[in-house]
Amino acid sequence: MSEQANKEFTRKGGQFWLWLGFLLPPVAWAIQLQTVYLTSEYGCKSGNFMPNHLASIFALLLAIIGGVISWRNWLEAGKKWKSETESPTDRSRFMAILGMLTGALFTLVIFAQWLPTLLGVPCDK
Repeated sequence: MSEQANKEFTRKGGQFWLWLGFLLPPVAWAIQLQTVYLTSEYGCKSGNFMPNHLASIFALLLAIIGGVISWRNWLEAGKKWKSETESPTDRSRFMAILGMLTGALFTLVIFAQWLPTLLGVPCDK
């Protein structure tokens, strides 16, 4: 654990990046879910699903960016998993790992929700 990483994650700017990496993927999923839900009826009536595709692509990019931010935070904090000490760096490392897992999960969920539109079956009832 480096002293520079400890300084980085105890200041407010470092905490911002930790929270951004952790919260960006679920927020991207929520936005994608609502946007696709609101535009699906329009797509079924007009046959134009471009808003659904754009919302899904945008949400995928945001979720991946959140995971990358968490990955960079983890590299900055040091690539360890378990430590005997309690410090801001250890807590930051744990939050960065959770952010990477959250990013992977919501990237998968966003893609799974996009599949019906990609396969052309969102209007089947």
